[in-house]
Amino acid sequence: MENITLGTLASSVGFLAAFIGSCLLLIKYAKKIFQKAIADPITKQMVTNKKEIDDKIDKLIKDFNNKLNCLGEDQCKNYLVRFLADVEEGVNVSDLETERAYDAYDKYTNVYHGNSYIHSRWNKVMKIKK
Repeated sequence: MENITLGTLASSVGFLAAFIGSCLLLIKYAKKIFQKAIADPITKQMVTNKKEIDDKIDKLIKDFNNKLNCLGEDQCKNYLVRFLADVEEGVNVSDLETERAYDAYDKYTNVYHGNSYIHSRWNKVMKIKK
């Protein structure tokens, strides 16, 4: 130990500091490389999965709205068929029921754009009713 001088000690500490610094720099660089190699593909896959899920949700919402629309149209048809049958059979319908039938017919033609046997039957029966 008697051969250790202040210059030798300083150069040893300097070497040790440089070695630790280069190890930390190497670890930081390796971390960036691994993060890019591992995290980027995972992130890309997550974005792809999210897009697929969003597309499936949009399709389900569209299908649901179409089915709901068909249900509403069917309810209008059922009500109008029943109302027109009552009028044809001479059943006494109130003014309120008639107003409701006009509302349903308006919705059937303007919202659901229905133009079928209901339309021709409506014109025929409602002319007779007046």
